[in-house]
Amino acid sequence: MTLVVAHRGASAQAPENTLEAFAQGVTAGADAIELDVHLTADGELAVVHDSTLDRTTDRTTTVATATMADLKTADAGWAFPGSAGDYPYRGTGLTVPTLREVLDWLPSGVGLAVEIKATTAAEPVVETLAGSAVRAAGQVTVMSFQETVIDRVRELAPDLPTGLLLVPGDSFERGMKWVVEHGHAAVFPFDTDLGEDPMANIALATALNARVGCYVVNDPERMQHLAAAGLWGFVTDVPDVARAALGPPASSTDAGE
Repeated sequence: MTLVVAHRGASAQAPENTLEAFAQGVTAGADAIELDVHLTADGELAVVHDSTLDRTTDRTTTVATATMADLKTADAGWAFPGSAGDYPYRGTGLTVPTLREVLDWLPSGVGLAVEIKATTAAEPVVETLAGSAVRAAGQVTVMSFQETVIDRVRELAPDLPTGLLLVPGDSFERGMKWVVEHGHAAVFPFDTDLGEDPMANIALATALNARVGCYVVNDPERMQHLAAAGLWGFVTDVPDVARAALGPPASSTDAGE
């Protein structure tokens, strides 16, 4: 069964990379949630996509030069627009979470995809995931656009599934070849780079004992097409739409091994 992975949570319905977005993703029936991590000045793993808080909060702070306590003062619901032209999450107490907070919250059976943004975050991510329930269940994958980062994760934890994200326009064949040569579990191209008919690329990966996911898929017909071709999983902003398109989730989530 193709996995539905909530992109930064249910990011079309709630502020991205917040516990509210993650909770809404789970409620919508996502098999797993995807999140991004940066390293703070005091060595904490902040769950945020950008290197600054400028776009998503009421602060103009650079994550790498701030402490986690400082980041916690930002309103993570500030920038999310509502359908009525308002900002319904402003002042509701949403903050930038830490990876540890997400792990402590994550419901049993829900998988996790961790995208490492900062090159210095590989070791802290491996350390933080160690001993977590989702890690013990084999339902976590660590991924990055940076080849050196996932190589380092694999060096530190050879049994932790890792995957390479490909920038839009990058060759699937190149990425697939690199993943196999370096012993990683999966490759994650931009959706359109799989081609209109992705079956051949997915079959190639399967033959090489690798998995294929992709990002970001919000069209229900494309979701069904990818699932029919045997895609491992896709990231989506609208997990509720994906669930309606693909049917009920699997009884257990294999988002890692």
